[in-house]
Amino acid sequence: MNLARSTTCFLVTAAGLGLAACGSGGSSSSGGGSSANAPTTVKIAAEGPFTGDQASLGAGALQAIQLAVKDFNKAGGVNGTQVQLLTWDDQHSAQVAQTLQAQGTADPTVLGIVGPVNSGVVLGTAPSLQSANPPLPFISESASNVKVTDSSWAVAHRVCARDDQQGPADARFMIDQGAKGVYLMDAKSDYSIALADETEQYLKVHNIPTTRDSVTPGQTDFGTIISNIKRSGADWVYFADEGPEAAPLVTEMKQQSLIIGQNIQFMGTDGEEDPSIITKSQGAFDGAYATNITADPAGVSSAAATNYVTEFKTAYGADSLAKAGPYYGSGYEAAQVMLQAIKDSPVKNGKISRADVNSRLASGTFSTIFGAVKFNSKGDIEGGGIFVFQAKGDQMTVLKQVTG
Repeated sequence: MNLARSTTCFLVTAAGLGLAACGSGGSSSSGGGSSANAPTTVKIAAEGPFTGDQASLGAGALQAIQLAVKDFNKAGGVNGTQVQLLTWDDQHSAQVAQTLQAQGTADPTVLGIVGPVNSGVVLGTAPSLQSANPPLPFISESASNVKVTDSSWAVAHRVCARDDQQGPADARFMIDQGAKGVYLMDAKSDYSIALADETEQYLKVHNIPTTRDSVTPGQTDFGTIISNIKRSGADWVYFADEGPEAAPLVTEMKQQSLIIGQNIQFMGTDGEEDPSIITKSQGAFDGAYATNITADPAGVSSAAATNYVTEFKTAYGADSLAKAGPYYGSGYEAAQVMLQAIKDSPVKNGKISRADVNSRLASGTFSTIFGAVKFNSKGDIEGGGIFVFQAKGDQMTVLKQVTG
């Protein structure tokens, strides 16, 4: 996303949180707008790791999607038909996802997926979604691997930035902060390896020495890695991870006299802008940086984003933002786009075709809490942004937008 993206929709869509106005060019006589031409049944699925080791990433996104569907239905749904939301908890597993998605591809009233969250799950399941009859479109709020949209899957769309945007942006930020050497780590996932590769490549091109390492998912003992960091002479640690290992890592770094902001700097990625890492590490994370491939609605100065944040806290509690994870904004945004594409698709004999929804996604412009959304020919959002956060006190504060 891009804070500089067109804001012409913000004021006129505030009341409806961007679901009705400015949308995608209006509805034809065969599409939305008339209850007499309402589809019999409309379903979409929310998919992601809603339980398990990455629930901190998926749970907030699910809450956002649920809220988007609720708002959409309250505004009249699809010509009076209420959208039914299916919840597919893939637990960060492509195998689990394939089983869940098979239910959707077999049901023609399932018109789209908001998700999957994880790049590895997308890469493992997108071929089946593409080969379904008709193909089942999806919009990921967070899958950043370049192959997601570089693989010629017409069903693939995302509202987040790509690894080849985030990696160079992260590297440039560290260079601009005076980095002399970087110790890069991945977490052995499709997401983290690809992102660390992009970051390392940019650093090497700009003559910054690097050392590469990997962390095992669930690892809690980092003694060997910390010894290697010290031996490398690096003044920055870059950890392409989704959060779970960050707190024990920085805690042990501090115990071993590597103090963030003093004799070492630290940059994490999506999921590591979670303020709970600060408390879990007893403050060892204070001063660390983290980047995200989506904007935080709480940091966006628009009526639509502000209203959404208020609605989210009203629905889920005053402290819900601290628990929502990095994709509570992009989850809502992706759902808004999917729902608008469905509403703007023609209704024929009480049915909406997935092929028409996918066509609408390819051609339309959609209004969201972050402004206008349009996909390019690959399914990437135009103008995706990278945002830098820093741990200050007990909060992760938006520091700057570094690209997009």
